[in-house]
Amino acid sequence: MELKNLLTFQAVVDQGSYQKAAQALGYTQSTVTVHIQRLEEELGVPLFQKSGRRMVLTQTGEQALSQARELLLAADRLSALGRNGTAPAGTLRVDMAETLLCYRMQPVIRAFREQAPQVRLIIRSCNCRQISENIRTGACDLGVGYDMDWDREVLEIEPLGEAEIILLAAPDFAYPDLSTPGQRIPASLVTDEPDSIFRRQLEQYFQERSLVLDDTIELWSIETIKRCVMSDLGFTFLPRFVAAPELADGRLRELSAPISGIRDPILCAHRKKRWASPAMALFLELLRKNFLRED
Repeated sequence: MELKNLLTFQAVVDQGSYQKAAQALGYTQSTVTVHIQRLEEELGVPLFQKSGRRMVLTQTGEQALSQARELLLAADRLSALGRNGTAPAGTLRVDMAETLLCYRMQPVIRAFREQAPQVRLIIRSCNCRQISENIRTGACDLGVGYDMDWDREVLEIEPLGEAEIILLAAPDFAYPDLSTPGQRIPASLVTDEPDSIFRRQLEQYFQERSLVLDDTIELWSIETIKRCVMSDLGFTFLPRFVAAPELADGRLRELSAPISGIRDPILCAHRKKRWASPAMALFLELLRKNFLRED
C-alpha cells in the first residue's frame, strides 16, 4: 500500500473534492482519481459514494480514513528519526478562527516559513466549533481559536491570552440603547455565520434582556462586516484588535453596553497523546512567543 495513495485519500476528504485535492497536492485531477482507484482496489471496497453532486465517504471509507491518518502520522514519526538536528519537514495542517488568521497570525506564519521552509503548511479558516471537531477527527493537526465547549477529555488545550470583544458602529450611527431590557432596537446587527462565537454571545445577551433587533445582516467575511458597519448599515460585535486602525482614525467607534468589553480566551489545541512533530513543536513555540508577548 503506497503512502502517496493514502495522502491523496486524506487530501480529498480534507479539501472536499478531487479538484481541490489535486490543486493542493500539485497533481492533475486524473492523477487523484487514479490514486483513489488504486487504494479502493487494494482494499476491495469503495471509499466514496455520490450524494447528489457531492462525493461522501462510505462507512468503510470513514474507518479507512481514521486508519490512514494513523499510518501517515506514523510515517511522519519514522521519517523524523532520520532528521534529528535538521530543519522540520513534512506537512502541518492548522485550522484557525478567521479573526485570528486575518489580524494576528501574520508574524507567526512569517517566522514559521523562515524557520521551516521545507514544511508544507496548510492553513484553513474555520469556525471554532468546526476546529474542535477537525482536531478530534484528525482533519487538522493544530487548532487556534476561541473556546466553544472544546472537549478537554480529547483535546490538549493551551491558553494564548484573551481577546476583548466590543460593540462597534460608524461615527454617525444613531446610537440605540442596548442596555434597557424589554425593547425593540431600531438597528441592524451586521454579523457572520450562526455558529460564530461572537454572534452567539451577543444573541444570548439580547435574549436574556428581551431585546429585539430590526434586522440581522449575515455575512461570511469579517472584512466585509467591517466595511458595512463603517458605511453605517448597522453595528457589530468583534474583537477590538480587528478594528484597531479604524478605531484609531475615527472610522469606527465603540458602543457602550454591559456586554461590550467581555474577554474571550484564545486557545490552541491538538489531540491528547498525539506525537508532536518538529513542525508542530515549532509552530506552538511561535504561537506562545507572539501571542503571550502581545497580551
